[in-house]
Amino acid sequence: MNPEKATDYLSKVNWKSLVEWLTAEAILNRPKNPVQFCRDLLGQKLAEQTDDEYKPDEVTDWLRNCYTEATALVDEHGVIHGKTLETAEQSLAEQVIDLKRKVGGMQTLLDATTAIANLDPHQATENIIHETCQILNCERASIFTADRLTNELVLSVAEGAKNIRVPIGQGIAGTVAATGETINIVDAYADSRFSSSADKASGFRTNTLLCLPIKSIDNTIVGVIQAINKNQGVFNSTDEDVMNLLATQAGIALQNAQLFRHAEAARDKFRSLLDIIRSMQGEVGVNSLIFTVTQRTIRVVEADRCTLFLIDNVQKGLFSMQGEVNIRIPMDSGIAGLVATQGKVLNIVDAYDNPNFNQQVDKKTGYRTKAILCMPIKCEDTIIGVIQLINKTTGGGVFTVDDEEIMHLFLSIAGPIIAESALYERIQGKSKGRAVEESGAERDGGKQSGLKKDNSKGVMSGFKEEEEEEEDD
Repeated sequence: MNPEKATDYLSKVNWKSLVEWLTAEAILNRPKNPVQFCRDLLGQKLAEQTDDEYKPDEVTDWLRNCYTEATALVDEHGVIHGKTLETAEQSLAEQVIDLKRKVGGMQTLLDATTAIANLDPHQATENIIHETCQILNCERASIFTADRLTNELVLSVAEGAKNIRVPIGQGIAGTVAATGETINIVDAYADSRFSSSADKASGFRTNTLLCLPIKSIDNTIVGVIQAINKNQGVFNSTDEDVMNLLATQAGIALQNAQLFRHAEAARDKFRSLLDIIRSMQGEVGVNSLIFTVTQRTIRVVEADRCTLFLIDNVQKGLFSMQGEVNIRIPMDSGIAGLVATQGKVLNIVDAYDNPNFNQQVDKKTGYRTKAILCMPIKCEDTIIGVIQLINKTTGGGVFTVDDEEIMHLFLSIAGPIIAESALYERIQGKSKGRAVEESGAERDGGKQSGLKKDNSKGVMSGFKEEEEEEEDD
């Protein structure tokens, strides 16, 4: 090409002013991505054109206006503040590149769906975390599941963090769980909803954050998924779309895993119940019968302690025995007495909120009784006793409807077996001499060795309010 002709061309299109204008704009705005900035700036000018004709003289006006705007953007300290540009529309070539990127992303998502589909709850959440980090190209990801009993989010899986609970409605994750909105944050520490406590505890630094709700098939929010620190740039609208698909898959996977876990847990519980019933049907002594019911039942419903009371129709009270320590209490005494007289199930979330519960033994032993499940034991339609389970050790510390149902099934079988036992017959006063003799042992054991007994485990620990009332008598 003739050099003179090239010079003529550059002069004709006013190339020097065009480059000077782009340079001035870049200096004034100091964009992080100058290529993207120039593209948006030129895209804005193309959108303003009324026809496709390029007018070189307009470039001089752009340059003049740039300097004029620079003067207007100077603050009282002499600092120039850049202007915000709208993102330019994509060209056809850019659209093709973006489409290819999205198609590749969809294939990755399909592969991720296969990896996520796992019935093991822990493995399912780990797979979701791994795929989220890979697809969104971020440092970390985490999943919170909703605990509706405590109204909290519980951290399921996250690298470098354990045992984190977030009240629903608080923080970024809590807000998403409460509102169902998508939150995309460029600077976490600049957002008032962000809590830096986890960062301070772990030494990690959260910068960018994308947080979406996880919903079940019926559109109920069952958790929250977070992607943290995009490795390049910030999370964009495409990331939000991808994350939304991952959250949908996560909701299905978590629900299936939960159902599978519940089915396995129910199977194990029923097997345990069958083992207990077989033991009760064998030739067992009095102590073995009490031990079988109280010690093995707590494993079925994940309780910390258990007490079995039998109704004494002769002395109109409740009787319980542990080794040489026997206790009798009035029929209408405490929570057990209430269940024995009314025949209703009592499922108490916090014993201290129930007026029938006596807190004195807790104060003496340092133990804290919270949840109580107290149920009548029946033989046909006759109440023959009461079983009292204390402090659920899993699932938020509250006994569930499932616990009630499984105990109801167990007691419907165990009730007739207990009614036919030698212990129950003796309590009913068929041998008055033995009853008087046992009563003497109860007075000695119940007020002396019984109350001094270690209440950290076992049946005696279940005599909460009843032990105190026995001592008062």
